[in-house]
Amino acid sequence: MSATLRYREPYRFSAGMLAMVVHVAFFAMLVMGVRWQTHQPDRFSVELWDSLPVQQPIEEPTQEVVAPKQAVEQASNRAAAPQKADIELRDKKASKPQPSVKELRQKKLREEQRMMEAYVEKQRLAERERVRAEVLAATSAEMGRYQDMIRSKIRHNIVMPPDVQPQASAFFKVTLLPDGSVLDAVLLKSSGNAAYDEATERAIYKAQPLPIPSDPVLKKRFREINLTIRPEDR
Repeated sequence: MSATLRYREPYRFSAGMLAMVVHVAFFAMLVMGVRWQTHQPDRFSVELWDSLPVQQPIEEPTQEVVAPKQAVEQASNRAAAPQKADIELRDKKASKPQPSVKELRQKKLREEQRMMEAYVEKQRLAERERVRAEVLAATSAEMGRYQDMIRSKIRHNIVMPPDVQPQASAFFKVTLLPDGSVLDAVLLKSSGNAAYDEATERAIYKAQPLPIPSDPVLKKRFREINLTIRPEDR
């Protein structure tokens, strides 16, 4: 009996120690859980004022509110502005003094006078052009007549070489002095026959003085002339 008790005592001691360790661990868990859930309160400061601050009013953008009646009146005024301007313009024209019958008659006379002057000036210009054309025609005819006289005198002084074709023509530029003397004779286009060209050139110098008009205006036109000399016109 005592031997059996002695054999069981070590196990009682171990079980007691184990129970004590479990209790201690459980107590520690409780303590740690309580500390973990506990928070420090937030810190704050307090400022003391002698009186309440004055709050500045917030300015809001003002917008003109136009009543419907006022808006209609403004639209009507804008629409009536052009009409008013037209009416004022018509009134101004109506208020302008109208010309009298005498003034209208004088204005008509001035217009008729201007028309008459324009007509007279037109006729004068037309007459001047007509006279100018007649002078040019007469001058051209007179120059042609004197050129024919010069060509005829030159042909009568040509010593015609043999075998000259009837259609041969030599073209010369002849420079004359105021008395009809020949200053120079230049062959501009050959007839194709050198003998005929030389004979015509000699005849030009032999026929001087050549006939020229006595009119000073026409005489200036004969300072330098172009002549075509043909044998069949001899």
